[in-house]
Amino acid sequence: MGYLPVVLIHAGAGYHSLAKSNSYIQLCNLSSKTAMELLKDGSSATEAAVAAMKVLEDSSLTNAGYGSSLSIDGDVECDASMMTSDGYFAAVAAMRCVYNPIVVVHKILDLQHHPPKDGRIPPSFLVGEGATRFAEEQGITLVESTTMVSENATKNFNKYSKIVQQHRGTKRKIEADTSGVSSVKQSADNQLEESSVMDTVGVICMDREGNLACALSSGGIALKHSGRVGQAALIGSGCWVEKNIAVATTGCGEQLMRTLLAKTVSDDLQAASGSCQPVDVFNQTMKSSFIDNPVLVKDNVKLAGAIVLYVNPESSSVELMWSHTTKSMCASYMTAKCAHPQSLVTRLTPGKVSQVPFTSGIGLHFET
Repeated sequence: MGYLPVVLIHAGAGYHSLAKSNSYIQLCNLSSKTAMELLKDGSSATEAAVAAMKVLEDSSLTNAGYGSSLSIDGDVECDASMMTSDGYFAAVAAMRCVYNPIVVVHKILDLQHHPPKDGRIPPSFLVGEGATRFAEEQGITLVESTTMVSENATKNFNKYSKIVQQHRGTKRKIEADTSGVSSVKQSADNQLEESSVMDTVGVICMDREGNLACALSSGGIALKHSGRVGQAALIGSGCWVEKNIAVATTGCGEQLMRTLLAKTVSDDLQAASGSCQPVDVFNQTMKSSFIDNPVLVKDNVKLAGAIVLYVNPESSSVELMWSHTTKSMCASYMTAKCAHPQSLVTRLTPGKVSQVPFTSGIGLHFET
């Protein structure tokens, strides 16, 4: 039995302006097509996921690779990871001066499959200067960090810095009024949530052999502390892959880490296999294990998105699903039988943001 090659992509969850919706859709179309061309030619799910991710990292629309959000110091520090259905995981975090972080992750993955003959255990996760040095050792060209800064990233850096300064200044004026401090914090949270796209980007591919690969890449949250590591580099919260399921998350990394969302989604779908519709299980997990999770009870806004590829051998079908608690999310999918990718931006009404997840999906017959 052969499997139908499939690619599922997201370009972030947060707020996608109506003016840029078509640009996001076109980017996702290009990324999906790039992966599918390789899958049709017999490339592995891993190779296709890397190629699709490079397209996303190269665009200034996304917060990954070129155009990543800037740290509080005005630098680009990138996180990225991959997990595959044969049980391998590789990641980099807080890495500088590499245009395509996913390529470094792929090198780490290759090293795990072909460990050095000197008996040393190959790494799974490299950070900071060590990750950059590894990239250079592997022949990956390093770039000046300033060349990774886009005009849009600079504009957002200045805007977010002003919001933080305003918040701090107002807070000093009302030090004696604790309710006022709370309202200022709420106002700052709302402004940041309104203006940002927490666009960790994600790719999931299935090849003709039924192998799955999941890739994530992110520049992290705006104005992050130097050295901060987000969920895009972490197994379980950012990505999770088993023989028949792959999950990639996006949103507020700190919240995704505390809820271990990627693995939780996988666990719930596996536990409910055959008893409920997968999309209903996914929706319930986003509500009960994220929005209503006790560990997030003090958070004013709860921002997450996820894509899932779930293979059901019993029905010879594959479920492609996406969900978000944010104002919007951009997702795309394509199979070897599709002439064109299907890409869309889904939106929650203002009153439902952080309250009710938007969840959707499509079921496909996976045999060729």
